[in-house]
Formats: sequence, structure tokens, C-alpha cells
Amino acid sequence: GSKMIITIDGPVNSGKSTIARMLAQKRGLFYINSGLLFRALAYVLTEICKIPLEQLVTLTHDQILKCFDLSRLEYMYQGNSESVLYDRNNISWHLKSQAIDHAASLIATNGDVREILLKLERSLAQLHDVVIDGRDTGSVVFPHADYKFFLTAAPEIRAKRWQRSQEKKGNRLPLDIALKEVNRRDERDKTRLVAPLIEPADAINIDSSDKSMDEVVKVIEGFLS
Repeated sequence: GSKMIITIDGPVNSGKSTIARMLAQKRGLFYINSGLLFRALAYVLTEICKIPLEQLVTLTHDQILKCFDLSRLEYMYQGNSESVLYDRNNISWHLKSQAIDHAASLIATNGDVREILLKLERSLAQLHDVVIDGRDTGSVVFPHADYKFFLTAAPEIRAKRWQRSQEKKGNRLPLDIALKEVNRRDERDKTRLVAPLIEPADAINIDSSDKSMDEVVKVIEGFLS
């Protein structure tokens, strides 16, 4: 039968991945962490294919496929955690670094890269009931999703969340710097030519500024029949 697809889009630090994860756990869904897929591909391109950073944005479909074969990449979600295997090796440990972070943000502006990962995301959704979070999952990846949510929160709130997540990594930042970063990324996400942040016309908008993550999940569950 047909599988259920739930998309959760939103700006940086709107809580999308936290919410998607909680929902996956509560509802027995398969969580697709789209950000992790970009990191995985960034790792393969830079570490395995040794492609220099300055070429990532302009790589063509053919150049990517010369080094990267989608069938060698496997995305797994088990026991509430996700991992990525390449040639059967678990590469998840390598995907947390600052360098991969940077490379992933470069390839995310490459339309050919997105096209390739789109195939992978869609093939996963044929096998599982999925919840996926990102910037354009409801508008581009799964335009026919059963449920689309768009999470927002005031920039100050998102800046505080970002500040907290950075602190966990041992990075102490003043709030005004965090807010500047959030505003800068919002601007970039909205104006970029490839995969700008779009609120799908048919998405349910949830402002989480004054809600806990649990409350947001409850609101979402209220919409799921």
C-alpha cells in the first residue's frame, strides 16, 4: 500500500530535527535526516574523491557521478538513531566535524547535488512511513506529502536555542552574536537561488516561540488522523 509522508520544514534552529525525531519515535516512523545526507555526500566528495572545496558549488551531475555512486550510500534509521554507510562502512562518525559542516553548506547550494539526494529520499519513502525535516522537503522533495508542517519561532528564540546548542559543543557565544548569525542564515536561506527556504502553500504553520518541544509534537499529532 502507499506509505505516509510527513514533511517538516523551517528556518535554522526552529526545532525541526528535534520535533521530527520525537514524532518518529512516538509514531514508529522512519526519520530521514536530510542534513545528514548532505554531510555524507560532502564527506564522500571531499574525503574520498578528494574534490577541492572551491569546486563543490559548481560540480556537475556527471562529475559527481564519476566519483559517487548512489547505490554505495546507505541510510539507516534504527533504535531512534540514524547512520550512513558508504561501501558498507559506517561513516557517521566523520560527519560531525566543522570541515564537513562547511563542505555540506557549499554542496547544499548545488542543484545537481540536491537532485541526486532527492532520488535517495524518495526511494526511502517508498519503503517506509517517513518523517523528514529540511528546508524544501514539503515544496520540492515531497510535494504530495500527506502532512506538511512549517515550524517557525522568533529570531531571538532561535538565537537562544542556537546559543545553547553551541554551548554544548563548548562554544560560548554572546546572544547578540547568535542573533546576528541566525538573521544572516535566514537571509541566505530565503534569497539563495537553489533550494531557498519556502513555506509550502499547503503547510500547517506552527510557531513554537512559546511552546515546548513536547507541546509542538502534541499540536502536530492533533493534525494526524
